[in-house]
Amino acid sequence: MSTQCPNCGKRMDSSWRYCPYCAREEEGKKKDSVQSASPAEASMANERQHTRVASNMGSPGDRKTEIYSNPAPSPAPRGAADNRKIVGVLLSYSWNPYGKLYEIRQGRNHIGAGEIRGEDRPVDVQCPNDSLLSSDHAMILVQDGRFYIEDLASVNGTKVDGEPIPPGRLEPLPSPSEIRVGETVFTFVRFDVSAGAVHVAATPRAEEKPPEPRAPTKLV
Repeated sequence: MSTQCPNCGKRMDSSWRYCPYCAREEEGKKKDSVQSASPAEASMANERQHTRVASNMGSPGDRKTEIYSNPAPSPAPRGAADNRKIVGVLLSYSWNPYGKLYEIRQGRNHIGAGEIRGEDRPVDVQCPNDSLLSSDHAMILVQDGRFYIEDLASVNGTKVDGEPIPPGRLEPLPSPSEIRVGETVFTFVRFDVSAGAVHVAATPRAEEKPPEPRAPTKLV
């Protein structure tokens, strides 16, 4: 048995609780209002209700109108904080006349202008203004209380205290020392944090060996 909708006058089955034609027209009006709304208003429209006509491919009495809501979008995941221990710093005045300080932590510390090769994250010490700096230029490795530096096959190389280091090989990193990558110059200083207090630690360079003791001069 069929009846007429009191709003639109179209025929509808007597078992229907809602008029699908009116519901469809109302949904179209809501979509038009959302498209013309401001971004803030459009985000609020995520909570609006939609009307859907479900069919079981049977008689008109098998069809029903369902009301459902759009869930709010999930927030984007945020990167985890770096909780490794700080064991040194890099200081540079190359791009900021007031200086910029970079933390050196346990493990790997990548220096460059972009992202780490093979990893979907930026380098730890990033200098995007340096046009001569490779995306993943060099790395400082802190392992078992020892400090090393490696040039990661960069285009323009890496220098420590004015001397170029061979690419692809870990080299001891003295403290304090000057590191030059591209057009950026860093001063590196390591910390001694083994006793719970922070002290600036100095490591001797290879050429700075203590002099060997000399035999006393014999008087004739």
